[in-house]
Amino acid sequence: MVAFKYRFVLLPLVLIGASSLMPYGGCQLVDTSKVTLSGAFYTLFGCARDLEVPNHLIKLYEKLIFPDDQLTCCVFRCFGMRLGIYDDVNGLDVDKQYERVKDRLSIDEETYKRGIRNCIRNVLRGRTLNNCEKAYLILNQCQGDTITNSLNQQLLELSDCD
Repeated sequence: MVAFKYRFVLLPLVLIGASSLMPYGGCQLVDTSKVTLSGAFYTLFGCARDLEVPNHLIKLYEKLIFPDDQLTCCVFRCFGMRLGIYDDVNGLDVDKQYERVKDRLSIDEETYKRGIRNCIRNVLRGRTLNNCEKAYLILNQCQGDTITNSLNQQLLELSDCD
């Protein structure tokens, strides 16, 4: 399996979750001095710690490089479960994920959910995967664009507050 740079997908997942604590457009409540990479990745690195990920992988994760290996797949699974958007029985909770990102989408609810469900179906079609691999593929391949767009919008809003 090949290592790749994961284009800011995990960070936005965490930021989207945190943004639900603030009113939309409430930039005066955002203290950007307290927004750190390590703070945003608290859940991810908690999973890495609990799964006893070796230091060489942690150093890659800190650089947003996530190798396509079994341990990293299990970190993604743990991450999705701790965010409450993924479980082994039902997979990605599309409804819950929609609620997390809906204020930042440029498409309607039906289109978003249909797109995610189609992506999941296509990603899993014809594959025999364990629970970790399944979570990794779903979170990696079916949420990337939505989350990246949401992050870009959040960053724009933060820059508008300055």
